[in-house]
Parts: sequence; structure tokens; C-alpha cells
Amino acid sequence: MNGIGTVGEISPEELRSLMAERKEGEFVLVDVRQPQEYRQEHLPGALLLPVAEFEARLGELRPEQDYVFYCAMGARSAAAALLALDSGRFAGRLLSLRGGIQAWDGGSIAELPRVDVFSGVRNERDLLFKALDLEKAAHTLYRKVRDMSQQDAMCELMDTLIGVEVAHARVVYRYLARYWDDGSGTLPEFDALFDSLQGDVLEGGLSLDDLEPWIRGALSGECLELADLALEVELNAYDLYRALARQAAEPEATSGMGADAELIFLDLASQEKHHARMIMSRIAAFEGGGA
Repeated sequence: MNGIGTVGEISPEELRSLMAERKEGEFVLVDVRQPQEYRQEHLPGALLLPVAEFEARLGELRPEQDYVFYCAMGARSAAAALLALDSGRFAGRLLSLRGGIQAWDGGSIAELPRVDVFSGVRNERDLLFKALDLEKAAHTLYRKVRDMSQQDAMCELMDTLIGVEVAHARVVYRYLARYWDDGSGTLPEFDALFDSLQGDVLEGGLSLDDLEPWIRGALSGECLELADLALEVELNAYDLYRALARQAAEPEATSGMGADAELIFLDLASQEKHHARMIMSRIAAFEGGGA
């Protein structure tokens, strides 16, 4: 991996390390393929900026950040990085993923981030209430899988994820307490509030009812299939919060969602990424015969 003042290349292995070690907001993944390619598969958290629109939209990118561009095999992303360098706007690293998404095996997802699940949010309090409800949905999903599964290894993973979702929900609750003073009364205790939430829509926009046939099918298979479902849930959550952080950073969006929205979303994204990495380590164990 090389760097500042030039266009560098980054290998898939180096990118995995970068994503694990760097804080959210310190670098941006940019997918320079076409929208239909992005919808089929993209790296979690990636901004879509097709190379055909690249020069016209360079002003959307913050000059001080590091950028990793990627495409299918590496040619378009290398061209995009060169265009960024030639613009003279950027002080950070400009890197192109060697081999593109075809060389990547660190987790990917389909479809656009479902930012519409946060439609109607006008302040931090609304934002955090919705985030708490999404956490409840993931918690409910994992409990349902836990109750239905007959496999010890999968029950152990689901128990871990149930605990992870409760812990993450408590983080959201602590944020919510900061913004609760709106004259509507005392904030309920965490357990009472969490129990009262509907939690029927996940961060990817799918409802628990939508996933029911998939869950029943996967339960008849191997642990790896259910671990894949859990990984998709967490990667979709990460992808959503990264997209919302970018949206909240825009001047017109910041005033609508609250001045602290970007930082909150970045923190939530960081935690979802940690959950995904934990699941990926379990998947490696399942693949190695640890199930």
C-alpha cells in the first residue's frame, strides 16, 4: 500500500486490515461501478459514485479524507483515483483496490442501503428511538433462530449475538438519555423500553415476516447457512449507518437530523462492523469443521 501525493494500490488483505484498524469516518470506500452492479453486490459502507459521473461529482468528496476506490477488476477504480489526483483537491491517500471486487472475499451485500427506514427522523431523539427499534428487530430474529435451532454450535452463536444486540441497544439507550429532555416525561428504564418496542423491521429494510421462509429453510441445513444470515444482517446494518452518516454530513441533512447525527451514525456503524467481524471469525471455524 502506498500513498500521499500519488495514486496507490491496496490489496484485498491490506484493505481488510485497514477496515478493521481505522475508525469510521477516517476513510471512505468508493464504488465507481454502475448502479446495477452496486445493487447486485457491493462492499459494506461503500459510497456509489460511478466513474462516468466522477469528475462532475468530485465536489461531494471531502478533500482531507483517505479514499479507497474499487470496481469490478481494478481498471475503473485506478482511472477514478487518477482523476481525483489530477483535480488537486485531495490531501489524503488515494488508493485503488487491486483486482477489484472480484478479488475480494471479506464480505459483501446486495441492494442499496435502505435509508428510508429512517424516514421522518427530524432530531437525535427520533433517530435513536428508531435505532433502538432496529436493534430490537435483530435481537428478536436471533432469539427466534435460537429457539428453533437444534444445533449446539448455532445455539451458542445465537446466544452470543443476543447478548451483543442487548449490549448495543444499551449503548443506543445511553445516547437516547442525552437527548430525552423534551418535556415528554421521564425516560423509561432500559428493560421496560426495550420490551415495549415492536422491532419487526431490520436495518436492511426486511421484516421478520419476510425472513421467515429463509429461516426455516436454513434451519434444516448447516450452521454455516445461519451464520451467513447473521452476517448479512450485521453487514446491512453497517452499510445503512455508513450511508446515513454520509447523508447527515450534508449541510441540508444535518439541520434536519440533528447536529450530532453524523457522529452517532458513525459510532453505530463501528459497533455493527465489530459484530460482523465476530461472526466472520465463527464462520471460519464452521468452514474448518468447528461446527
